Formats: sequence, structure tokens, C-alpha cells
Amino acid sequence: MALYFSSNQFDELSEYDFRERQEIIAIASTQLTPVQKVSLNICKLAVLIPPFFMLAKVDSWMFLLPLVIVLVGYFIVLRPLSLLFIKKHLAKAIEKFEKRKDNS
Repeated sequence: MALYFSSNQFDELSEYDFRERQEIIAIASTQLTPVQKVSLNICKLAVLIPPFFMLAKVDSWMFLLPLVIVLVGYFIVLRPLSLLFIKKHLAKAIEKFEKRKDNS
């Protein structure tokens, strides 16, 4: 199982530019099942809530620590996790994108 940190890493999306890749990923994310969406959102909450509780308790320059934790958590945990969920739906999303592109 490969970890994807960016849409550039998907072989299926290599021929598309950034905007098109983002559009395809948006289409794929709409195809997630409700169970997948809930699981992904619970993971997001598990990563994001603790640093914000830390942020609420700190009143000095140490407030930067929770912000760094949120950023690292997003790029190291949440982004690859959401791309992992979306990977299964890429083929259908590309088909839908190509149909839209041909119709316009």
C-alpha cells in the first residue's frame, strides 16, 4: 500500500494539470460511501481537536505549537488518508470528468 501525499503521485492523473486533477479528486470524493465519509471525518476530528484544546489553554507564544501540530497532522495524516480513500474511485471519476470535458 503506497502513501500518496499529493495528486501528482497518481499515475492515472499524470496527464492532467493541477486544476483538472483537483476537479477529478472532487468528483471522486463525491463517490465515497457514507461509511467512508464518516470514517474519514472521525479521523479528521481525532487529529484536529486535541491541538485546538491545547490552543484554548495557552495564552503565550506557545500557541504556535498547536498550530504546527495541526499543519503537520493535515499534511502527514489527513491528506494521505483522504487520497487513500479516493484512490478506489479515481477510474470512475476520470470517466465522468472526460464526459464533462467532451460535452463542453
